[in-house]
Amino acid sequence: MLAVTYGLMYSYSVFFKPLADYFQWDRATVSLVYSASLVIRGAVSIGTGYLADRFGAARIMVACGFFIGLGLALSSQVQTLWQFFLTYAVIEAIGLSGTFGIGTAMISRWFTKNRGLALGIFASGSGLGTLFIVPGVERLIDSVDWSQAFLICGLASGVFMMAAAFLLRPPPASILNISGSAGGDAGQDAAARAGDTTPGRSLRDPRMLLLMAAFLTYFFGIQIVMVHLVNHATDIGINPLVAATFISVIGAVSIASRLSIGAGADRMGIHNSLILTRVFLIVSFVFLLFTRSVWSFYLFAVLFSIPYGGEIPQIPLYIGKYFGTKSMATLMGLNLFVITVGGALGPWITGNIFDNTGSYRAAFIAGAFSGALSLALVLVLKRKNRDIG
Repeated sequence: MLAVTYGLMYSYSVFFKPLADYFQWDRATVSLVYSASLVIRGAVSIGTGYLADRFGAARIMVACGFFIGLGLALSSQVQTLWQFFLTYAVIEAIGLSGTFGIGTAMISRWFTKNRGLALGIFASGSGLGTLFIVPGVERLIDSVDWSQAFLICGLASGVFMMAAAFLLRPPPASILNISGSAGGDAGQDAAARAGDTTPGRSLRDPRMLLLMAAFLTYFFGIQIVMVHLVNHATDIGINPLVAATFISVIGAVSIASRLSIGAGADRMGIHNSLILTRVFLIVSFVFLLFTRSVWSFYLFAVLFSIPYGGEIPQIPLYIGKYFGTKSMATLMGLNLFVITVGGALGPWITGNIFDNTGSYRAAFIAGAFSGALSLALVLVLKRKNRDIG
């Protein structure tokens, strides 16, 4: 399910130019639709997370699957910008809002030992989606057109997601402790179980606010690449089918980085894991400034896959360790809303920069600075946890 969600989300990069060419929209406008989708997805994820905590994941995910299919299918029929905003940025975004937060909450409740590895395995699904679905959609667009591709993606994904949702099961009672949080490894979650971990209490904790800020700035840079990398490559003369494979390589290598960083966080500590991914994000953007040939784009894709792949297990791992799993889906929804604001600003600002300068250089520099700011926030977060003990 995560593979389908992320594969569809990042397929927007291969829909980008066909939409811009067909409707004669500038890049800022096309980017704005994607950015609005991220923000709405994040906002709705608060509600889907709360409903999943209260009524169970399966029911909510069936509804999410329906909205994913409906939004994409309706996107195939749009004729105006406001219609595309409604179908893609609202309806489809509602469907996409549930998978990540609800999925990580379920994994965190099922696994109390080696939770980082378990989350890494779950997160590898997004890499599989990026690896297979993005180039598949590119070939589908090349074979038919963007509108028929939207329709096919909508029908196929809607049926699959609703069917898969019926297979979801909550953890057995033996895994849950009396408070409803996962039990087992007393050391790992002692800090979380020591106090009230309700969403309201968590949001008053400066560590949660620092975590949100660190990921807001982090996703600013991540989404610049995931939306505009194909555009940048084709602008300098690389074939669109080849450019789509750069996203596939990011997805493929990110599977290994998700597993290694998820498992590594269990051993090196979550803060060192956060620091590592941010250092690689900064280095990736610096390298991208000098990337021109096909082989250098592939090298960039491998380098960037480390920060791209590492981000998914880190948020639920941190929340589970320091705030518990009782309200995990709700807390994940709150975090997703905040970080999708950063993820929305990145592509939109980048589109505006390109429309005004004809180049992505300034946007890539901004991405490097956003990574540096995120790194600084993580260092403060690490010190804050050390001070608390």
